Amino acid sequence: MTESLAGQSRMLLVAMVAVIFASVCSAIATDAVQARKDIKAMGMEYTGQDFAKAAGNGDMTAVQLFLDAGMDVNSGGGAAIGLAAGRGKTEMVKFLLSKGAKPTSDALQYARTRGHKDIEKILIDAGAKE
Repeated sequence: MTESLAGQSRMLLVAMVAVIFASVCSAIATDAVQARKDIKAMGMEYTGQDFAKAAGNGDMTAVQLFLDAGMDVNSGGGAAIGLAAGRGKTEMVKFLLSKGAKPTSDALQYARTRGHKDIEKILIDAGAKE
């Protein structure tokens, strides 16, 4: 009898985990679809080029929507962090790094040649190489 109860408990636990997993996956998919709709409503397309432009403009809302929609933070060879660095968008550079952006040598060069010393230091501290 005890083994039967243990088996039933395991089956119930597995069923509960499956339901939770399905709910989370559904919510993520819905959020990505909605994020793409929101991007379109802002007059942008879900492209790496528009993602990089949003980052270069320091548009945190748009950049977060692109990421929510599934955009790779390093798309376009790191164009987003490069534009943000070159345009002196310190908070955007920090944000992109926190989301996994690679501190590229291009981003470092853009920051350096445009005199953004604070961003240059942030990128070097994050591991950017010449």
